[in-house]
Amino acid sequence: MRVSVLVIIAFVCLFLQVVALRKLSIGEISPDFALLLCSFFALYKGTIRGSLIGFVVGLFQDLFNPAFLGLNALTKTLIGYAFGHVGAKTVPERTLFLSAVFFLAALGHDFVYLIFFTALDMGNFIKMLFNVAIPSAVYTAVAGIVLHKLMLFINARMVRSVGQES
Repeated sequence: MRVSVLVIIAFVCLFLQVVALRKLSIGEISPDFALLLCSFFALYKGTIRGSLIGFVVGLFQDLFNPAFLGLNALTKTLIGYAFGHVGAKTVPERTLFLSAVFFLAALGHDFVYLIFFTALDMGNFIKMLFNVAIPSAVYTAVAGIVLHKLMLFINARMVRSVGQES
């Protein structure tokens, strides 16, 4: 897959993140579609592509928050690399496995992000971890499973329609 295709996918994902988050947010809690994209790529395409899409998507997200420029790029690159290794050693089609992966990816991302965001103010870190990061990780995992099932359904319909035209 070419870099230009990854950039286009990243733009679409970020557009959906900006547009859909207003409708899907519950207070400060919202799913991270950019992280889901990074996790999907990492699980199915490996460490290099997972890291690359993580960096590109994270950097685009950072452009909207220049005070922490590079932080999303760093965390999503780390998630892409780590879960690329996980995908290479497992079968990522199982729902329970995928929900655990998405939960751990979101929690790991937010954990690293909060270390820098709170400047190691432990009171603020713990408060944000339990009030925002963990519920958002659960929400991201549920959204990831729904998107995965939707992609499987669309893929199955496309395969069936191609088989019927023959």
